[in-house]
Amino acid sequence: MAYSAAALLALASQCAPGVAPQTVLAIIQTESSGEQFALNVNGGRQPARQTSAADAVATARRYVAAGYSVDLGLGQINSRNMHWLGLTWDTVFDPCTNVAALARVLTTNYNSVKVGRDPQTALRVALSMYNTGSQTRGFRNGYVAKVIGNAGVADTGVSYPETPPPVAVAPPATSELRELLTSENTAIQTPAVQPRPAPPPKWNVFERAAYDRETQMLAEIERSSI
Repeated sequence: MAYSAAALLALASQCAPGVAPQTVLAIIQTESSGEQFALNVNGGRQPARQTSAADAVATARRYVAAGYSVDLGLGQINSRNMHWLGLTWDTVFDPCTNVAALARVLTTNYNSVKVGRDPQTALRVALSMYNTGSQTRGFRNGYVAKVIGNAGVADTGVSYPETPPPVAVAPPATSELRELLTSENTAIQTPAVQPRPAPPPKWNVFERAAYDRETQMLAEIERSSI
């Protein structure tokens, strides 16, 4: 039985607080359709649907012993990544642990490609890497577009260069995605005379964070002027 979208959003908020819940949900829907014990054998015959953690672990371990890599659980964490993520066979199918690992992989990818890219392009490149380990193959095989579609947002057709273009100012130095989001566009601005545009959708984690930050700052300026 698959988790509902509401349950997955709650799980994302609790277990992956550094990434927008809508982004986590879109990845999970793309990877496993919300199935806690989902298994994908890379290059091998796919097993039957698993109904318990014990069955999923036993099946996955048989394939790994035979030389295959296996994608595991809600976030389809690859078995070859378990060690550096601190996962064990006892924990990898735990929903919260698996979602936290998803967030760690995505954040690591994002931090490795953010220099020289605007935040939304960097996020899409990080998604490509999540799927394939490559900065470009996830675009060519349709994975990035599928995640964007599952987030309810049409992709913009932006090009994604393999080599980052030069930038005049380095981005904020931070290793945590949440810190980066809340540090973007922090310069205090005078409230505009014209009405502000509607906020970006919640899934658009970077632009929404900047919008919310600006909203908070404008409110503080208004209070201080009273």
